[in-house]
Amino acid sequence: MPVDSFSVLAAAPDAPLDELALAMAAEMRPIDADRALERLDALAGRIDPVAIGAAAELHALVSVLAHEDGFQGDRAAYDDPRNSMLDLVLERRRGLPILLSVVYVEVARRAGIAMAGFGLTGHFVCGHVGGDEVLLIDPFDGGRPIAPAYGALRPWTPHEIATRMLNNLVGSYERRGDLTRAIRAADLRMLLPADEEDSVRHEIQARALHARLN
Repeated sequence: MPVDSFSVLAAAPDAPLDELALAMAAEMRPIDADRALERLDALAGRIDPVAIGAAAELHALVSVLAHEDGFQGDRAAYDDPRNSMLDLVLERRRGLPILLSVVYVEVARRAGIAMAGFGLTGHFVCGHVGGDEVLLIDPFDGGRPIAPAYGALRPWTPHEIATRMLNNLVGSYERRGDLTRAIRAADLRMLLPADEEDSVRHEIQARALHARLN
């Protein structure tokens, strides 16, 4: 199934999270989107269909992704841009917290499990949202259950998740001296919905990167 371009998905209010993440990766390097989507389908097909209740569904999800397939955080090379590419995270089974959360959310969706991603201060996790309360887990730490955060807790939209992924890529490429890809990530970020403050900040950073390249 062909994935729409990033610009099209960035403008779509109902953009699918998996396609948005893959379209972002495709802006940086050639990818096989069909293969990545097939991997997500295959993982979902291994989730126990008889699990009943939020805790049981989470256990079934974590059992496949963390225990059987070994998805976990890349602590050795956290800042590696590969950790922000959904197709490579699916192949390597290593990634940043936000990309691992995308894997969990998309596999869960295919298996009929209500999951969402949540941005915390300095971290990103996912949680089961199909019951009376949100049950949070940390995919970076092998799906470990974590206590709910204090204050308001709301699921992030695909566009918000993509913005944070691009924030990571801008920094990762810039630290590696790859200004061409840092600029590409910064320019893509400006295609996504943002409030006025963030829009101004993103534009200033993009202009600064362009000026360095010139």
